[in-house]
Amino acid sequence: MEEKKTVELPIFDFFKINILSFIIPLYPCLGIFLLYLFLFAIIFPLELIFHLFIIPSLIILLYYIYLILLIEFTALWASRWHKQSPPKQGVFQRVIDDLNNEEGKMMKYYHKRGFIIKYPMWLTSKSMFPWLVNRTLRRIGRNKIAFNVIYCDAYVGLEFTDLGENTFVYPTSALSSHAVNTIFGKITMLEIKLGKNTTLYPGVIAGPNAVTKENYVIFPNTVLHKNWRGKPEKFYYQGSPGRPIERR
Repeated sequence: MEEKKTVELPIFDFFKINILSFIIPLYPCLGIFLLYLFLFAIIFPLELIFHLFIIPSLIILLYYIYLILLIEFTALWASRWHKQSPPKQGVFQRVIDDLNNEEGKMMKYYHKRGFIIKYPMWLTSKSMFPWLVNRTLRRIGRNKIAFNVIYCDAYVGLEFTDLGENTFVYPTSALSSHAVNTIFGKITMLEIKLGKNTTLYPGVIAGPNAVTKENYVIFPNTVLHKNWRGKPEKFYYQGSPGRPIERR
């Protein structure tokens, strides 16, 4: 009978990461709110009308502080895993059931880093401060993201992305710096590099080691497959795989 293999995060790690990531950054924010109530409701009481103006702004400020603390706390936690098993680029055996194997250890921490970043990524992307997505990717995933990089509602690269200044990624596009070559065979992890002023229109997929040069425009529903490269002096691409086109 063929053994069924699955990739699972241990249940203890699952609860530990979720609960601690959520709760610990919450305590300082709760403390600030209670301090406000103590000062301005008990020691120096304000009229109700002032509280009605102050508290909504305070809640928004505390939400922003919570997101920053969440990112920094998660980055601190992930930094331990970076030291225990630094991320590597290359093609590796997807060993998931032998932690004594070097590649098995690397896969273990790869999945841990991929899991811990997801809650901060989701929360910042859905918040009223979407620019914190870039901070999340820089601090936790250690991605290289230049000034004025804008993600819309896209699937971001969690690790191994180098995005040049003014890169713009439209909704539904996806960056994936890893690709599973077979279900339980090998996995490719290589950096995606998007040059300055690159624009990815909706539905674009960029795979591991895809590279765009400065001022590239990738039109909708285009695939930049693994190791994709453009052509000299060509700036507009479309198709699967992406091929140069003339802009009319």
